[in-house]
Amino acid sequence: MKTLSLICLAFGFVSFSAGAAQAQLVVQGKGDAVLCYEYSARGNMGSRSAIETCSNALTQQSLSKNDLAATHVNRGILLMRKGDQNPAAEDFQSAIDIKPELTEAYVNYGASLIRQGKFEEALAKLNIALKDTMSTTRPEALYNRAIILDRRKDYKAAYYDLKEALTLRPDWAPALDLIDRYEVRKAG
Repeated sequence: MKTLSLICLAFGFVSFSAGAAQAQLVVQGKGDAVLCYEYSARGNMGSRSAIETCSNALTQQSLSKNDLAATHVNRGILLMRKGDQNPAAEDFQSAIDIKPELTEAYVNYGASLIRQGKFEEALAKLNIALKDTMSTTRPEALYNRAIILDRRKDYKAAYYDLKEALTLRPDWAPALDLIDRYEVRKAG
């Protein structure tokens, strides 16, 4: 019987850790919390005004539990993009404290920890996120976990995480780019 063996090409994922995937959360209503979401969703790179808008929403708006947790996630994403990983991680933890079942907070927390080089902590957060098999952020969680698995030289598991991410989101360019770095050979 022939089995598959996976070989990671020389340049691997480690250099791609800054590209860890993220997942924004929609906020209902009006005001700074909605603007915070829009900044996050539209790819703002963590401008001072965007982060201040999110902070204003957290301190000056009366938000539902869901919107409060979502605003922490969205501000965390902006901080992460800016390169402020510690405050980003604090925001993701705050979101988890408010709403422990919030999968997007775990996915983003994992991405921030990858950017900090804290791979084992990131793996723990991503494994929690991946327990939610129905989450729309499952591809991001799989992609981020693949980065860690590749770093551990568990190329087969990383490859299969990317394959599953692409099953869920077939034309997703980041996962397509990373999976192209693998070579599949028949063993034997």
